[in-house]
Amino acid sequence: MNTQNNNKNFQLSIWGLALGYFLFYVPYSGLIKVLSSGLFPGTSGSITGFEMLPAVLIGTVVSFLIILAITKWWKFAGSIKMGPIKIPFATNPWTFFSGVTTAVIIATTTLAYSFTGISIVFAALLMRGGVLILAPFIDTVYRRNVYWYSWVAFGLTMCSLLMIFTNTSSYKLSLVAGINIAAYLSGYFFRLQFMTHTSKTENKDSNNKYFTEEMISALTVLLIVPILIAFFGSGEYITQLRTGYLTLSSSAFVLPSLLIGVLYACLYVFGSRIYLNHRENTFCIPVNRCASLLAGVCAAIILSFMYDKVFFNNTQLISAGILVLAVLFMRFPAFFKFGSKVINFIEANLMERSYLFVCPGNTGRSPMAEAIFKNKVVKVMRASGRSFNTKDVKVMSAGICAEDGNSLNENARKALARLGIKTSDHQSQFLSQELIDWSDKIFCMTEEHRKMLIEQYPLAETKVMCLDPEDAIPNPHGLDHKAFINCAKKIQQLIEDQIFQPEVELS
Repeated sequence: MNTQNNNKNFQLSIWGLALGYFLFYVPYSGLIKVLSSGLFPGTSGSITGFEMLPAVLIGTVVSFLIILAITKWWKFAGSIKMGPIKIPFATNPWTFFSGVTTAVIIATTTLAYSFTGISIVFAALLMRGGVLILAPFIDTVYRRNVYWYSWVAFGLTMCSLLMIFTNTSSYKLSLVAGINIAAYLSGYFFRLQFMTHTSKTENKDSNNKYFTEEMISALTVLLIVPILIAFFGSGEYITQLRTGYLTLSSSAFVLPSLLIGVLYACLYVFGSRIYLNHRENTFCIPVNRCASLLAGVCAAIILSFMYDKVFFNNTQLISAGILVLAVLFMRFPAFFKFGSKVINFIEANLMERSYLFVCPGNTGRSPMAEAIFKNKVVKVMRASGRSFNTKDVKVMSAGICAEDGNSLNENARKALARLGIKTSDHQSQFLSQELIDWSDKIFCMTEEHRKMLIEQYPLAETKVMCLDPEDAIPNPHGLDHKAFINCAKKIQQLIEDQIFQPEVELS
């Protein structure tokens, strides 16, 4: 049975994910600052971020394994053979490299909040603002439309960062802390590209596979690489890292450090799911960054009340406010309703992606789906009083074993006419590598077609899905005109439900 059929469990909206991310990030960032400031009850003195890091990473890795076991997400991952045993692991090099960059992000995030002279809010502003700046550029590189309000948000982000940097009396950014922030941003620079290139679709199975393989790759790197660095490297900070490993069984800071790792594993699940949402990066990244920035501010305020000590300053709060304003600008269409949600969805999503519908011969089901899809977009746009034509929609159809140049089946043409859809001259075309590369999303009529396509073009797996995830779209060829009409109606309903409706709900 298709895995997608078994994946009918409750799915949190992107805003529910943001709430979960926020709730875990507040204690995560606050606890790091408490330990590094020597304020944790029952302990004497403080602990550096490098000394804390081994226990944090162990807590993260163990929590990752528990999460994978409880949720059974490990089943989505590929596997490698070690003798007679199959071990879940990344089979796609992009997800493996994404896991490597994720490991860098996990380690540098913990260290960022532990440096003396840097407040929680200051560290959050540098990390969150830096990633916000990356968002529109990555969307531009990957041909996702970036609108004017995203560039305004980019400018506000630059102003926010400039404000905190010019107030030099409010922070002390050491060379090591600066390198750590640079490593963090470099990790995101590559991770977001790997994710955008490989996943971020409505196909939940594809996203689950990417998420799981990234997690497994990250925990492998976190388990091995820091130990090698600690015991074979040299220098002051490497010595602190080595001390962290050697004192795991005796340090009074071990349990709270392990708890930090547990909190990070939990917030990672929520945060990564936000990034994997099919929407453009200039939508998903602000949702994630705003949640973590507000969490950092809340943590600083809570610690100030708990310990009667200021963990932020007014400049940093003003900068945080500007950054939140930048996020709101990126959500401009949601606050100013120019047209319906469906129109916003089409402008922000459909018109920046290329859709391909596939069946065996490209004379019946797939060209009907192509025509129905175009007709839907045109109707919605014209209902808003806007000029629009089918050339504005990047959608095509092809056949897995088609002969080039065949006309649309006459019964298929009549079925479309019954739905009020006029068709231009259609000529069938064979599914080629060029069409695969052109497409952002590929919809097959049956699970068998999907498997055949992936077998021929394995690198296209992440963007291939069934138009009906629960059942095959029946082949009407050889049957009467009523079979074509029923088929066309089913395709029309599926396009409404599977392509339009899920995104509208998230708008």
